[in-house]
Amino acid sequence: MANAPSQFLQARNGVRLEIRPLTAAETAGLQRFNAGLSPATRDLFLPHAYDEGTLGRYVERSAAGLDRSFVLCHGAEVVGYFFLWEFSEPVPLLGVGLADAWQGQGLGEPLMQRLIAEARLGKRAGVELTTVTTNTRAYRLYLRVGFQLVGEVDNVAGDGRVVREFRLFLPLQPGAHPPVREFRPPV
Repeated sequence: MANAPSQFLQARNGVRLEIRPLTAAETAGLQRFNAGLSPATRDLFLPHAYDEGTLGRYVERSAAGLDRSFVLCHGAEVVGYFFLWEFSEPVPLLGVGLADAWQGQGLGEPLMQRLIAEARLGKRAGVELTTVTTNTRAYRLYLRVGFQLVGEVDNVAGDGRVVREFRLFLPLQPGAHPPVREFRPPV
């Protein structure tokens, strides 16, 4: 996974962005990405802490195949972070976050489709995600891509807050269903 080739995506504004696997070389950029998010965006996307130790664990998890984690870059700048946590399980958890300046550029859906393709290729039963109940734009996207609302859950955000969120599921195999799980960042 760590040696996967880069891929590219074009934003609505015509800028070509690079998709790269999350590696140790990306952690400083990921810290700057998080620091640059507006409070409103951070309220919607704070999957975990961004200190060196936490990011190091997520790099290791991805390299070990436990997760599939990627960054979206404009040159050296990380402008997006997206992942399938618990990829080694039948139903991984999907997350997508974009820097404020890159929201509304038509990037969310192709990043989600990239993750869903990873799950299909990995023969996963389905994909699950959560989203804060006020994130109506993302919620509409998730439904359009094929996710189904299965309820609400309390999710632990990266700063330790417990947040009420919608739980959505996309079956990839017949008879697939969301697993019983605790909603918090993997350790």
